[in-house]
Amino acid sequence: MHTPHILIVEDDDALRGELVELLRAFGAQAVGVADGAGAVDACDLQPFDMVLCDYKLRAESGLDVLKALGDRAMAPAAANCYLMTAHVDLTAAAQQDIESSTAGLLHKPIAAAMLRRIVADAAEARRC
Repeated sequence: MHTPHILIVEDDDALRGELVELLRAFGAQAVGVADGAGAVDACDLQPFDMVLCDYKLRAESGLDVLKALGDRAMAPAAANCYLMTAHVDLTAAAQQDIESSTAGLLHKPIAAAMLRRIVADAAEARRC
């Protein structure tokens, strides 16, 4: 079975570390970065099967980060990218942008069962 490679883009150091640890515990190779520049650098160094990106990073939008990654040869397709948010009051336009350019929106805190499913989905996506 393929070991999925998952990129975490999260500006909260503690949460990023927890996500990386949990994804590794579920059998993924996980890399965590704090911002869009780190994400671009990571995708230039190795391929990823999936990206989990915070919707509201300190200096940039997660959607902008995912769009920038879309231009990278080793970044996954939009169908394998998720945005994460703790905010539940997103505008209709923001929700439409998310739905049209990602696999979906994950609400923080993300349940362990959801992370396990994401790892399984990333492994499956690689087989296709």
